[in-house]
Amino acid sequence: MTPNLAALSWVNRAEIVLVLGVLVLLASAPKIDRSRLAPLMIGLVAAGAAFAFGLQESSLDRYGLIVIPVVMGLGLLLLSSAELFDRRQTPEAAALILVGGIGAIVLVDGNSLLEMALGVEMISLVGAALVSLGQGRRPLEAGFKYFVLTAVTFATLLFGMALIFLATGSLQVPALGSVAPSLLPFAQLGVAFFAIGLCFKLAVLPVHFGALDAYTAGPSSFVGYVMVVSKLGAAVALARLASGAADVLAMPLIVVGIATIAFAVVASFAQTDLRRLLAYSAVAHAGFLAVGAGSGLDGAQAVAFYVIGYGAAAMLAFACLAGTGTAPLSIASLRPGGALQLGPARAIGLMIALLSMAGVPPLPGFWTKLAILRVCYDHWGTTATALVALGGVVGIIYYLRPLPDLLAQARETRGQGTMESLVAVGVGIALVVFLSVVPSAAWALAH
Repeated sequence: MTPNLAALSWVNRAEIVLVLGVLVLLASAPKIDRSRLAPLMIGLVAAGAAFAFGLQESSLDRYGLIVIPVVMGLGLLLLSSAELFDRRQTPEAAALILVGGIGAIVLVDGNSLLEMALGVEMISLVGAALVSLGQGRRPLEAGFKYFVLTAVTFATLLFGMALIFLATGSLQVPALGSVAPSLLPFAQLGVAFFAIGLCFKLAVLPVHFGALDAYTAGPSSFVGYVMVVSKLGAAVALARLASGAADVLAMPLIVVGIATIAFAVVASFAQTDLRRLLAYSAVAHAGFLAVGAGSGLDGAQAVAFYVIGYGAAAMLAFACLAGTGTAPLSIASLRPGGALQLGPARAIGLMIALLSMAGVPPLPGFWTKLAILRVCYDHWGTTATALVALGGVVGIIYYLRPLPDLLAQARETRGQGTMESLVAVGVGIALVVFLSVVPSAAWALAH
């Protein structure tokens, strides 16, 4: 190994491998655009190499290098089921998935505000592009709206970064306790603006509306990936920012988090579209993540743990819906003989995903919510914890609505979907079951 290569960290090596994977996909796109397996295999090799580098890492960077490649791998397995406007766009879609993974790694493992800003923008642009690749006008409209809102919130984030640099003279994550008193208001305002940019990617109230449309109208094969990567990167970055901002973000995050949970739970009861229901579910989970980020230093580990459990369930849910188009999916269409027939494997997978997101024990959603409630109680006491717990308990009701029809489908219909999507469903079920039985593995990784 050359000295220059030996000096690179495992994070840098993973990023280089992923960039090479993107270049190979784009360079060979004219030759493999009609192949179903070639883009998948190139992407999986790059993601697998990044995962292998994560196993070698022993520092805090290990978290991002292990979790994010797994999410990329699941997203790549759904390429064959993607509801693309043009099937020849498969190599470009695979390249976008890898670019989004690079952005998430930069956001999670970056050591400066500049790296966080670059990671946020990479994820945002990839999300807008993947949503826009769907069939019909709805994905294009949702992608354009998501892109415009991304530009606005990114400008807010950059303005906050400029104020932090003015106050501290550095682009490192600020520790406000060491800022000169005369410059402290600039630093506090900068942290607030920077946090707003991260909250948009997290999809918390009131900057959730762009994400709602993207999650609802985008191709189901890509929405889960966009949703999980966005939340994974933004939640961990927000927790790191809040840990250095003393009490500047703590109270706003706990208030916004509780308000987001309440809003999403109430709005979910009015939904008749299955994807819209999952979109509001994502907003509710963003509220839990905001509560964790605002709950002191212990909240950062709880947030990282929560994202793993939620990410596994969300990826499983959208893997089960892969290939169902971009039009609205009525919950009533799940009934036996209805328009939406998933097959036994996907029906069972969707049931497991919904129960996990609802927080039903012993599925990982239960352990992750318990971790958030614990740090919330330690930091904020009984009242705030009771409000968060109430939102979680009431939210179980709307997750149960599709379950009887899914159970009937699991008994009566034949399997549907491509082999790759069924593999993704199988991997998703295995991850959820593993995290149910051994939640300590995810907790140790989050530490």
